[in-house]
Amino acid sequence: MQQHNFDVDFTVPGTNQKVKINKDFIEVNGNKIICTDVKAVRYGVSLLGDKKKPSGKEYNIDVQSNSGQNISIKFESNKVEELLAEDHTYYYIMSGVWQYVKKHLVSEYIIALNDKTGFGIGDTQVTHEGFMMTYTSGFLFWKKTKTELVPWSDIKYYLNKGILYVDSLSNSKQKVKLSLHYDWNAVVLNTLLHYLWQDHRKEKLAKGQEI
Repeated sequence: MQQHNFDVDFTVPGTNQKVKINKDFIEVNGNKIICTDVKAVRYGVSLLGDKKKPSGKEYNIDVQSNSGQNISIKFESNKVEELLAEDHTYYYIMSGVWQYVKKHLVSEYIIALNDKTGFGIGDTQVTHEGFMMTYTSGFLFWKKTKTELVPWSDIKYYLNKGILYVDSLSNSKQKVKLSLHYDWNAVVLNTLLHYLWQDHRKEKLAKGQEI
């Protein structure tokens, strides 16, 4: 069976951005980041113009290295129908980002959970036991900020209009809200959560077992 080739070598129409992605590096207009040196990604498609009558789409893919170097791929369409030429361009580039960049980041998060070191994303820490969530309790002048562990057994997650919500089932104040488009590695966390919700992996984590 022939192995699928995820390499990208393409000039984006309209912006003339020269994009190259392979197992070794991601490069845009000569700016290059080694794949194993990627620290974070974010991406998404947004509607342009009026919400009720959008005029087009905006496509964004951002990659950040451990040293803070950023690579950005951005282009637009002037239509909103499905399967535009720009949609095909986006999915073509994203196939390389997923295979050579994002999969590596998901694996790093899994290793961090197995090692019980955890990782930070947004304003929260994720551990093998669950999410550390910061919230406010009390009333008026007696409000206090608390940070508590919400165990995997008490967590639900869902996506809505490009926002990833991670909520406590027992306490509505304990919640995490991340934008797939704008928050670094929210897309990686979303994939990780989907992985954990399969084959009882989050239950294994809670017991201290490897996933």
